[in-house]
Amino acid sequence: MQTTGQRMTALLQDMVQDRLRYIMLKNLLEEQRTLLLKRNSEKLEKMSEELINIYNLLSDSAKRRNACLSSLGVTTNTEGFNNLISKLDAEKKSKISQLLADIKQQAQLCQQKNEINGIILQMQQDVILKLTNDNNVISGIYHP
Repeated sequence: MQTTGQRMTALLQDMVQDRLRYIMLKNLLEEQRTLLLKRNSEKLEKMSEELINIYNLLSDSAKRRNACLSSLGVTTNTEGFNNLISKLDAEKKSKISQLLADIKQQAQLCQQKNEINGIILQMQQDVILKLTNDNNVISGIYHP
């Protein structure tokens, strides 16, 4: 049976790992944007495995975090986490708050980069669809 201190340590270790995973994810999403613009489907396919792996690691971490928060007797949301942090001394509270703020910032950057990549992909699909439709009109394949 883990003590409260051990649970908190595990929670903090997961948070540090999550921060690193978000940084890795951000870097991959930047690289993905470049590959999308170059239309390098071979490298994009390989990259998708890396992205899925990071998403799975973040998901697993979230499940562990929820279980840990529950075992500590707090709700598994921001309010519960803040309640837990509020019981710590000022130095620990400050360090954890800074770590949490950085994790949130990294996650927001990842979301922004992912949205941009989605826009690029949609634009490419629109161009291909337009070209395909224009070619069909010109060749008369689907129109009388």
